[in-house]
Amino acid sequence: MVRWQGEIKSIGEEKDDSGSVKDVVIVESGEEIVSRRMTLTLSVASFLGSMIFWSQNITGNAVLDFGKASANWVGAVLFLLAITGFLVYVQKRKR
Repeated sequence: MVRWQGEIKSIGEEKDDSGSVKDVVIVESGEEIVSRRMTLTLSVASFLGSMIFWSQNITGNAVLDFGKASANWVGAVLFLLAITGFLVYVQKRKR
């Protein structure tokens, strides 16, 4: 019996050079799982932060005494970070 730690990513069969078929299990390590979840968490947090800074009605210019233009820039940067994070998450999920 073989023991492993992590989550099963895929199960399948593979033929070797001699033509015999072997069962193959690909396991995702705990480190990969944590990395993927942190990427998603930071992306969601950046997205929510961008929505707060872009919506002046919510903050009422009370957050760090930003002007309207400064709050819009902060919101835009956080939104770009969120989109980048989501793309990284999708790439990690595909592997």
